[in-house]
Amino acid sequence: MMTRILSRAPRWDILEKFYRVFDKGRKRGCVEQWQKEMPKSLLEQELFDTKIHIEFLNDRREKLNKEFRWTFANMKKLITIDQRIRELNNEINRTFNATKKDIAGLVAQKHEWYKEYELEAEICPANDWSIMGEHEYISDLLFWYVNWDAINILANTNEDHHERHKAYNVPAWKQMMLIDKFVEGGVTWELDALLYDTDASLYSFKDVVRFRPEQFEVRYKLSF
Repeated sequence: MMTRILSRAPRWDILEKFYRVFDKGRKRGCVEQWQKEMPKSLLEQELFDTKIHIEFLNDRREKLNKEFRWTFANMKKLITIDQRIRELNNEINRTFNATKKDIAGLVAQKHEWYKEYELEAEICPANDWSIMGEHEYISDLLFWYVNWDAINILANTNEDHHERHKAYNVPAWKQMMLIDKFVEGGVTWELDALLYDTDASLYSFKDVVRFRPEQFEVRYKLSF
């Protein structure tokens, strides 16, 4: 269950518009009820805002995923994201290997100070994390409530990170026609988590389809 507290006032107009049609209007009155229940103290307001946003994003994800169609075009878009993540994982491997070689050369030249080092890498969202066609308010909420630490497992040069790069089979992908022509053996850990791990991500399938490859990048941290 996501419990991250983020203080942002709800956009009641956006919530009202969504709940008019969600589940045939079953929760139509929830927005008015939330407005009545809004606490007075700032801390309690922040907690209540978080509760509202998490419930809204869960409901939104449920609705959009029910409506989602596993078309060939959508499969190709998801595969493009998967391939981008694979490319970045390969970049991490190349950087780790090159760094090890460079450090070994320095140590061989008696620069013993460089011997103890650690290079960390993780695949992260780039500065622009908007979703094409989506309101900025919703894009921001989805980004803020993602548990990136659960999605992007930190890799470093002092551990065996081979398992990080294995492919993970996702149930829905097994049903996709022609999937083996694009991705062999499943999808990457990161894309699996974005699509299916609701403790880490509240993005819908439609949101992930609308990601752009350049929205993912690698960040490194070198320490001695």
